Amino acid sequence: MQKNILPYEIIESVRLVGFDVDNMLKKETPKFFLNYNKIAKIKEVEGLILAGKETENGVIADFIVRPGKKIDVPVHLCFGVTKEEGLQEIIPRFIIEDGAKVFALACCSFPKARNLTHKMQAEVILGKDTVFLYEERHYHGEMGGAKVFPKFRVHVGERSFFQSVFSLTKGSAGFLSIEVEAYAHAGAKVEIINKAYGRKKTDRIRIKDAVFLEGEGARGLVKLRAAASQGGDVVMVGITEANAPEATGHVDCKEIIKGEGSTARAIPIVRVVDENARITHEASVGKVNQKQLDTLMSRGLREEEAVDMIVQGML
Repeated sequence: MQKNILPYEIIESVRLVGFDVDNMLKKETPKFFLNYNKIAKIKEVEGLILAGKETENGVIADFIVRPGKKIDVPVHLCFGVTKEEGLQEIIPRFIIEDGAKVFALACCSFPKARNLTHKMQAEVILGKDTVFLYEERHYHGEMGGAKVFPKFRVHVGERSFFQSVFSLTKGSAGFLSIEVEAYAHAGAKVEIINKAYGRKKTDRIRIKDAVFLEGEGARGLVKLRAAASQGGDVVMVGITEANAPEATGHVDCKEIIKGEGSTARAIPIVRVVDENARITHEASVGKVNQKQLDTLMSRGLREEEAVDMIVQGML
């Protein structure tokens, strides 16, 4: 195992959010690691191009999979900052060329954040008949001092599949604002899944996911799961538009609210402009299931522990 590629605090937070750290650090594992505004490690494999240019506050990076290449192991990305204050700006470009397939695991970690801002402006381009699975897990520390603004603009080529899973379920959220725009062409499929937990009054979470079904037979799913407790504030907006025949989509929003001062809002928005297309939606906001809560507390858990277990199960 390689050591000291990333600071100890970053490694431990990666472990906390559930990633396999040992596998991530193996010499042969494809990876792109950023420690504040310095590139800590790049490891490519055949068919995968990883390149970056350091800037004053972060990096401009390319993630390219060549035509027809199937990357059999997950590619690990890690963007971390151990400073309490500062700014990190990441501008990545993901290009998955025709017939290629890849799975990326990304971790963003700010374990000591008190007044720290992280910005990401990502462009994702999939060619025809490609598969790109992208999962991003965050840890913002316990002090509520992170301000995080990830933005993704995604173009999914004909008959391709793009799935994005974002989660922030450990520690404090701070201020989090996510925006995703995905455009699906003929026969393409898009799934956008977000999971977030606002645990205290300093936590403010804003999620806006939009899928535009532009090609015939395109399919889309926006799935949002969130919880607000102890004064946390969560707003989730899921948008799907069907602009082509036989396009189908679904927006699914679910939130749990607990504690005085907590706020949860779920807003599904659907739009159909072709009579042969169909979009459905569902949204629910409510308190923790009392029966589940009573059952867990009868088995010795404190109320706070029982609520957290129920929320984690939903997320």
